[in-house]
Amino acid sequence: MISSLFLSGSLRTKKVFIVPVLAFSILIGLNTKRFIGAFSNTASTSVVSVEDRYFQIAVLGDTQYYTAERHNGKMEMFYNQIDWITANAEKEKIAYVVHVGDITDHGDNKPLEWERAKDAMYRLEQPRPGLPFGIPYGVAVGNHDVNPNGNPNGTKVGYTKYFGRKHFQGRPYYGGAYNNDDANDSHFDLFEANGEKFIVLYLVFNDPARKEFYDVALEEKVYSWGATVLANNADRKAIIVSHSMLKPDTSSTSNYVAGDGAKPKSGAFTKQGKRIYDKFKYSPNVFMMLCGHVSGEALKQMTFEGRKIKILLTDYQGRRNPNYTDKDRNGGNGILRLMRFNQDKQVLSVRTFIPNPSGIVEENDDDSNFSIPLYQ
Repeated sequence: MISSLFLSGSLRTKKVFIVPVLAFSILIGLNTKRFIGAFSNTASTSVVSVEDRYFQIAVLGDTQYYTAERHNGKMEMFYNQIDWITANAEKEKIAYVVHVGDITDHGDNKPLEWERAKDAMYRLEQPRPGLPFGIPYGVAVGNHDVNPNGNPNGTKVGYTKYFGRKHFQGRPYYGGAYNNDDANDSHFDLFEANGEKFIVLYLVFNDPARKEFYDVALEEKVYSWGATVLANNADRKAIIVSHSMLKPDTSSTSNYVAGDGAKPKSGAFTKQGKRIYDKFKYSPNVFMMLCGHVSGEALKQMTFEGRKIKILLTDYQGRRNPNYTDKDRNGGNGILRLMRFNQDKQVLSVRTFIPNPSGIVEENDDDSNFSIPLYQ
């Protein structure tokens, strides 16, 4: 049984579904003392203490070399990521999944890559009790997802077909798209976890560094729309996702070597990242930004008017196996990132690992596995 209510605050009245307690309580903010075991129909008797009140967001870095099967990337890696999420969503309390863009390598030039991306990502949509559309998720548009590469006004046939507005419209977590554009390249989602409400705002790739394609007028319109969406959802904590925002620190080797990072380094803004930060730092509900595009890991923490905004880079497309030459590239190796929001201790914990069917391979270096204050 699914109940519903109406919430105001977005650009229009939004119907939000409340799912049963024994379905996926993390999405509706119920502090239940019982929860389902991994995708079974019987409730576990495990007790969830107050200290255990948390949820997680799964983050997928650039998957372009999986769908293109280049640089030793394989679709099996992509499937392993998604299958682990679906198999462990309830146990790990995964409330939402983010793809930071470059889901394909050749965009509309190779439709097969979009078919492969759809086959992987749609596994998240398998209905489950209380979640008729599966696990909520969103996909950013990367420079490789459009033609010509990097053109915000380029073709997005594959993205529109499989991840466009019409595909998501009517789902309780889908908020809407800029200008009601079918392409959905700038859109927002809504979800709740343990009584906290969140909005995830996706912004199209439109980098001033790509001078031949940069569209300043489009940027102004989209960012103004985004700021309005955030203002109309001021009661929700906001996460911004855009493909290009951060580059890793030049001293970091996390772009190609696994398990070799020191404490998280701040990196540097890309040109688009700086413009996004300068615009949306004025939205008081923004506390986090997520990106990919440049291979590596980075954490940049900016303070504005007493608020801390965290920008995290998650991209493994440049990873290599020993001996770490260009011939040793592994396409990303199926690396997955989990962000754990501990709402009682107010701590954000990041875990990075490879979900192989034969076993989990953890990355325990300090820029892959770390904890920081959640909102401070």
